[in-house]
Amino acid sequence: MSDAIGFIVVGLGMGRNRAKMVKQTEGAKLVGVVDINEERAKKVAEELNCEWHTDFRTFLDRPDVHVVWVMTPSGLHADIAVPSLEAGKHVIVTKPMEVNLERADAMIEAAERNKRLLLVDFDMRYLKGAWQIRKAVADGLFGKLILLEGRLKWYRSQEYYSKSGWRGTWRYDGGGSLANQTIHLIDQLVWIGGEVECVEAARIGVFAHEIETEDLGVAIFRFRNGALGTVLGTTTFPKDAYAVVEVHGDKGGAIMDVNGQVRWFFRDESVTPPEIEPPFANSAENMVAAIKNGAPLVCDGREGRKSLELLTAIYKSAQTGKPVALA
Repeated sequence: MSDAIGFIVVGLGMGRNRAKMVKQTEGAKLVGVVDINEERAKKVAEELNCEWHTDFRTFLDRPDVHVVWVMTPSGLHADIAVPSLEAGKHVIVTKPMEVNLERADAMIEAAERNKRLLLVDFDMRYLKGAWQIRKAVADGLFGKLILLEGRLKWYRSQEYYSKSGWRGTWRYDGGGSLANQTIHLIDQLVWIGGEVECVEAARIGVFAHEIETEDLGVAIFRFRNGALGTVLGTTTFPKDAYAVVEVHGDKGGAIMDVNGQVRWFFRDESVTPPEIEPPFANSAENMVAAIKNGAPLVCDGREGRKSLELLTAIYKSAQTGKPVALA
């Protein structure tokens, strides 16, 4: 295919940035933007010189639209993704892919049934540091894996939750600080560490906000390779302090922040980090290459489901007070 791949972006909160990303991606064309807020949709369309609508279905019959990028609240992803896939469009969906596994599975099944691409937009998967750490693990540079941690300490005001109408709700956010913010780190842990066998213990609670879900969550889990995993995610810290992924074994380890900056630690000081570049800069590039050239997706639907499966098990363990085995 030599023609540009046409995109629409649905949901223009964070979606505005993704629409700009499409505009800047070679081989992509921003056909339109969609938001239920007409004023917002019109403003972004004028800024980016594209069409706009308040209903995404308006674009589904358009032959110049190939990709629907879903940036709505998490609990609405399947409502947009499934009809789009059924209409023959490829779909990119922001993190987490949905609020429960049943709705995520409906998206995966629709993609496979219609032979369309479903890409989950975890932007940390395009960081060079993440690819280096993953290769270091695969190459055995850390030795026997011992512990993988994801820790996030950020601040969110009560207004952040109250004004949105959906954040911090089970129905539309799928959780709180773990589901919305820490899910990036949870995805990194399963991408780097592999399959998780069991969540051994978890605790969630509301400590500083009036919300349904949690503003602090912690969990301990076990990977099938024998390594332990831990997650801590909170929006109660006084300021945005840090969000990091830490991985170590008996020979080495690494600490990476959400910007991809890595600190390396090796017992043998002659060991150097592996040199590897991410295949794509972002999800827009990945989708264009996949459609045009058959390139693999960095995080397809089944891969994106893994972090949601672990998150679901963490919540179940916290709610029941018991260990939860993963399938």
